[in-house]
Amino acid sequence: MSSETTVYHKRRHAARTTDEYLFHQLVPYLGNKRRLLHLILEALEMTGTLNTDGKKKRAPIFADFFAGSGVVSRLARQNGYRVIANDWEPYSHALNHAILSCVEAPAFKELGGYQKAIDYLNRLPLAKGWVTHNLCPRNDEEYDPARDRLFFKRRNGMRIDAIRQQIATWQAEGAIDDVEMSALLAPLLYSASFVSNTSGVFKSFHHGWGGKTQTALERIESLLWLTPSRFCEIGRPNQAAAEMWCVDAQHLANQMSDFEVDVAYLDPPYNQHAYSSNYHVLNSLTLWDQTDLPSPDTKGFKSGIDRAWRKERPSLYNSSKYAKEAYEKLLATVNARFILTSYSTDGNISATDLLKANLERGKVTLLTQDVPRYRVSKQRQSERARVLEFIVITDTKAKSGPPLRQLLGQLYHYAELGGVDTTGVSSQLALW
Repeated sequence: MSSETTVYHKRRHAARTTDEYLFHQLVPYLGNKRRLLHLILEALEMTGTLNTDGKKKRAPIFADFFAGSGVVSRLARQNGYRVIANDWEPYSHALNHAILSCVEAPAFKELGGYQKAIDYLNRLPLAKGWVTHNLCPRNDEEYDPARDRLFFKRRNGMRIDAIRQQIATWQAEGAIDDVEMSALLAPLLYSASFVSNTSGVFKSFHHGWGGKTQTALERIESLLWLTPSRFCEIGRPNQAAAEMWCVDAQHLANQMSDFEVDVAYLDPPYNQHAYSSNYHVLNSLTLWDQTDLPSPDTKGFKSGIDRAWRKERPSLYNSSKYAKEAYEKLLATVNARFILTSYSTDGNISATDLLKANLERGKVTLLTQDVPRYRVSKQRQSERARVLEFIVITDTKAKSGPPLRQLLGQLYHYAELGGVDTTGVSSQLALW
């Protein structure tokens, strides 16, 4: 696979319509690396570990510690790596388990095959349940934004309820295993995201269908419909192509400390926004614990985020106070020949601190790209419209390389070229 074929094209690679494994049914996701895949592939090429032609005697191992949407692990799968994928959010595990570990659709022997299982779910009659009661208004046409949650139209809420409950029933009856469960949940989570009355995250919903501009009304009013996941055919049908974890990244690093992987990929959260809150609806659909939520007019429960997700689930990387220490500890524990770290000049960890930590592990090389800053709404303008994303490539077996000041100068140079605010980087550069 060449870096050109991984360049994201908004229309050609639209998650809902493309058949390409790399982009098919990718959930809208903060920090999604789909626009940087060509850069990540370039970084992998620089490590010399690519196995695209499958000629290596042993498939190189790629460990993704913060898998998220799974797109980077998909890239690794397509390029011949054996993948270890981890994310401590339950929805991420559900999205990625089957898609990464299977080289073909799971058998679904008890249900007559994967397509028949999907078809059965799509034909289910509407059913009022947890989603309809907690995430939909009492009436789609006559709603009160102060007293109703508007995450889904009632018809789609009832479809989600019917489908999710049937999946739970099949699981309880032993009709599906964990991989087959993931193969059904992944299309459901994607489809629920697609028809949601949000801008991609579930920390809030539009006050009114489609928001003030109603630009997404066609999507929100469309019928929730499941389509089968796509799978990467590289590998053996009777052998899992990926090892899946759902733990804290530091815990995984501790567990693997005596086992060296070829490439470790680190993509920790950049800012204060916790994924557990931003995607709490996807977690609820995954776990299906059906905890009844306080009414929307209860203080602190407008969006229905469970207090446990807000208080117990935020990552240390969401804190400017603890992110640096957490990263340094993780980096010191990871056992890998090459470590690739994705980060941004807009993150909680300063470029200086990040680079210093990596220089402690080995030779550092940088790849950079300026990208548009994430905006919830296209109508909201930002004084700083672009940020610099960069990949830190650390060769842990090499010690001589560019010093810190040279690396900071490189970041400053590319930030200026990309029209990125260089205040933070330039002030750090001045100290060195």
